[in-house]
Amino acid sequence: MYDAMLGMVLSKLALLPAALAPVFVLFAYFAIVLDRRRENSPSKEDTQVGLKLAILGLSLSAVGLVAAGVNGLLAFILGGFKGGAQPIKDAIAPLVTGAGVAFALFTVILPRTNNATMREPERMMLGLMTVTYGFMAIIMTYLFINGLFNSQPWGMTSSFLATLLVNGAVGFLSLNRLGQASGWVQPVRPAAPMPPAGYPPQQGGGYPPQQGGGYPPQGGGGYPPR
Repeated sequence: MYDAMLGMVLSKLALLPAALAPVFVLFAYFAIVLDRRRENSPSKEDTQVGLKLAILGLSLSAVGLVAAGVNGLLAFILGGFKGGAQPIKDAIAPLVTGAGVAFALFTVILPRTNNATMREPERMMLGLMTVTYGFMAIIMTYLFINGLFNSQPWGMTSSFLATLLVNGAVGFLSLNRLGQASGWVQPVRPAAPMPPAGYPPQQGGGYPPQQGGGYPPQGGGGYPPR
C-alpha cells in the first residue's frame, strides 16, 4: 500500500512543470518586455510573443501529463506488476490527453507562428523544462542509489528508478533541443595523425632491396654455372 502511494506521488511530480505553466507565461512575457527596451533587442520585431507564450505554456502542461502517465506505467512495470490493472488505468488518461494536446500544439498550431525564426519564447520554455526535470532526475538518482545501499524495499526503490528515467529522458531531450535552438557547436573529433613521409622506410628504392639490379642476385649476367 505504501509503495503504491509513493509511486503515485512520484508520478505526480512530473506534473510540476505543468503547474508552473501560468508562472512561466507571466515571467517570460515580463522578461521579453524588459528586453525590448534594449536598442538592438531582436524581440522588438516579434509581433507574436503573446501567442507563442500561450501555446508553449499549454505545451508545458501537455508534456507534464505525458511524463506523469509514463512515470506511473514504468513504476508499475519495474515494481513487479503489483496492484492489478488499476495503475494501467490511471496512466491511460494522462498519456492520451497529454500526447494528443502536445501533438496538436507542436505539429499543427506552433508551425503557423514565426517560431522558426523568432525562438526566444521557445528557448525560455526549454530552459525551464531542462532545469526542472534535470533537477528532479538528480534528486531521484540520489534516492535510488541511497535505496540500493540501504536495502530499502524494491517497491520504493523501483519508484525512484522510474521517476529518474522519465525525468532524465525529458530533461535530456529538452536540453538537446535547447542547444539546437541556441546554435550550440557540436564537438569535432580530432583527425588521426598522418604517417610521416616515406613510411615505411625503403632501402635501395624498392622492396625488397635488390643487389646487382635483378632478382635473384646475379653474377656474370646469367644463371649460376652448372
